[in-house]
Amino acid sequence: ESQAVGAAGAAVLRSSSAEPTESTPFFTLPKDRSLGYWLTYLVGPGLFVCLADTDGASMVVAAQSGIRWGYCLLPLQLMLIPVLYLAQELTVRLGVHTQQGLTANIKQHFGCAAAWVACVMLVVECAFAMVSEMKGISSVAELWGFTSAQGVILAAGIIVLVILLFPYRKVEVIGVTLGSFELVFVVTMFMYHPSPLEVLKGSFTFHASGSYMRLVAANIGAVIMPWMLFFQQSAIVARKLRTEEDEVEERLHTMIGSIVSQIVMIGILVTLAAAGRRGDDLESVVDVVNALGPAIGLTTAKVVVSLGFFGGSMCAAFVVALAASWSVCEAAGWDGYNSLGVSPTTAPHFYACFLGLVTAGLVFLVVGNTDIVKLSIAVEMVGAVLLPFTVACLYVLATGDFLPAKARVTGNHKRALAVIFPAICLVSIGTSLFGFGNEVQDLVTISTSAVTK
Repeated sequence: ESQAVGAAGAAVLRSSSAEPTESTPFFTLPKDRSLGYWLTYLVGPGLFVCLADTDGASMVVAAQSGIRWGYCLLPLQLMLIPVLYLAQELTVRLGVHTQQGLTANIKQHFGCAAAWVACVMLVVECAFAMVSEMKGISSVAELWGFTSAQGVILAAGIIVLVILLFPYRKVEVIGVTLGSFELVFVVTMFMYHPSPLEVLKGSFTFHASGSYMRLVAANIGAVIMPWMLFFQQSAIVARKLRTEEDEVEERLHTMIGSIVSQIVMIGILVTLAAAGRRGDDLESVVDVVNALGPAIGLTTAKVVVSLGFFGGSMCAAFVVALAASWSVCEAAGWDGYNSLGVSPTTAPHFYACFLGLVTAGLVFLVVGNTDIVKLSIAVEMVGAVLLPFTVACLYVLATGDFLPAKARVTGNHKRALAVIFPAICLVSIGTSLFGFGNEVQDLVTISTSAVTK
């Protein structure tokens, strides 16, 4: 009887902890846990989405930044760590306390029209991103003698099989495992032994060219992508994270993921900057291999690039596909967050959206001839342009009456977000426009010179 009473009391305590209190810690660390527990503990939506954040397109952007401009864009990578975390942390609050995805929140607070605007923009970005991820995987396949079409079909097949066969939790573990391959670039960064003085000098160098400004915008878009914010909130609901402990753990996952994500970006940038081919432009993944070859050998370089690009692209492909599918279902009121793990006949709309996105990417890549470097930079710039709408919605939802008072962002935290988010959005859009403007001006000058001659 006493055991029953104790169990009942524990249940009451667990239920009462679902609503955070003012004394809720921002982070807590478990004590006296095994290694296996820690590995399971750290695998969550926050780490999953951050590893997906450093996808094939982001790695190409970081590589292009390093090989073209050296260490100039290194400070930007460091400054984006807190910005990335602050944006993601809002999705943790909203997901845990509303038990809805971001599109559903927008629908409830702003109306159906706003939800569909958000959904359409997200699906467009995810379609571009899916093409980019599949192209990244096919580029790795080409390194090992496969054709581009074979690589694309292989990528599509793996994505479809994983999503169709496994529930969300297992997809998360598979994604984090593959995404961890990106850490090979952190190893290569130290293998090159870059000169601290050269890194410091390069970090304080600025350029005003259009290509440089486009890379600034692309790097911002590569770090804070709308699809990752939409995904993380929906994934929190899919994982049934509801309690105070869940919220604190997810914050920790997100903090670790934000740091790891940027360490990978820095690793790629520094590796290519130290490779000694400064001023070159990347044309393909082969150029990344050739840049690394002299220092670590061509075979080792192929393995390193293959692991990093395949793992990052596969991890991101899962996230992109789920983000778009969940968003459409939230906007239309179809299916639930438990669609993964059930048959397509039980959640037909979810799987139709998912298969449609993968099929569109497959057809686009098989029919067309796509430049992975230009595609990657374009994808990240699209993300930079769509970013203001996404962070504006997050800010309004997380700081207003939509959340319970104790979960709401207030005080200095709210004021900091009101400064940081508009600033980063202005920089991303401004550098995008400046970069394109300079490019157009250069084309006009070249054309005028040609006509004059």
